[in-house]
Amino acid sequence: MANFNKHQLAHWMELVRNYDDGIEAFWPSQINAKAWIADSLEFNLYMPQCHSVVIFGAWYGVLADMLRIQDTICVDKEAKYLEWCAKKYDVWQGCMSKFEYEYDPDVVINTVTEHISQEVYEEWFRKIPKETFYILQGNNDTTVEDHVRPFTDLGDFIQKNACSNYVYSDSRPYEGSWNEKENKPNYFDRYMIIGKK
Repeated sequence: MANFNKHQLAHWMELVRNYDDGIEAFWPSQINAKAWIADSLEFNLYMPQCHSVVIFGAWYGVLADMLRIQDTICVDKEAKYLEWCAKKYDVWQGCMSKFEYEYDPDVVINTVTEHISQEVYEEWFRKIPKETFYILQGNNDTTVEDHVRPFTDLGDFIQKNACSNYVYSDSRPYEGSWNEKENKPNYFDRYMIIGKK
């Protein structure tokens, strides 16, 4: 995984100090999910070396920081996230289904597939340029209000995301929010697919 020098760590600490919800980008489940992507790209197991990426649902750009890909565009609906991302990356604000590609990137990444409707997803996926690699992540966590399209298992994830030309698919368990009633963590599965449009 990418090495994190003192400048990167200082940048992240500035994020945590200046944004009340910045720390949430560093929960173990979030970092592990991003590291899964970073490791897959670093070792070039499934695709050529990437020089350009569009990250949909970029949040505060922590994944972009971990990947350190030369040409990075961060896409999100929230202005405050992109205000932070714009310190280091090109940004685009709006619904991901409305994004228009000015060039064909090496890879597109969408880690918020459970946060968007099927209609928005299908329009977004349709626009990915042909021959472009894509990386998708999602989960089966139904406890979060914003999860409008959770998945039941890896097969459901593959089917709902229309992934027919993929080179990698897997699921990993992660610890979610605390279950107050049973006094233990809630556990969920995160899914990932790497494919080519």
